[in-house]
Amino acid sequence: MRFTIEIFTDEAKMNLLCNQLRKLVPIHSVEVLDPDKAIRRELMLVRVHAADKATRNEIIQIGNIFRGSVVDITNDTLTLSVVGDDQKNAAFETLLREFGIIELARTGIVAIERGELKTPEEQ
Repeated sequence: MRFTIEIFTDEAKMNLLCNQLRKLVPIHSVEVLDPDKAIRRELMLVRVHAADKATRNEIIQIGNIFRGSVVDITNDTLTLSVVGDDQKNAAFETLLREFGIIELARTGIVAIERGELKTPEEQ
């Protein structure tokens, strides 16, 4: 199992956190990913009001621009999923607010190293 924790701090506090995490019994390794060498994504699910066909079409077009997909549709609502960085998802959320967001869920950031870099378990 992998947990991703994103922190915004100086190097001293980051090292302190890493050392504290390493002391936990079930922890096998703690890794700091270089933002320039990592792929970071977040999943967002959002349900919005869409009472008529024109509104549904407009929401679907916005979703397409953000490479989102429709995951559920009813006569009154539309649920879309979008995967991207936090800024992209925030922009998508802002555009959908005018339609009336009923429910919204965001996973938080997940990350993995780019290319052929290996985790400590694989080395």
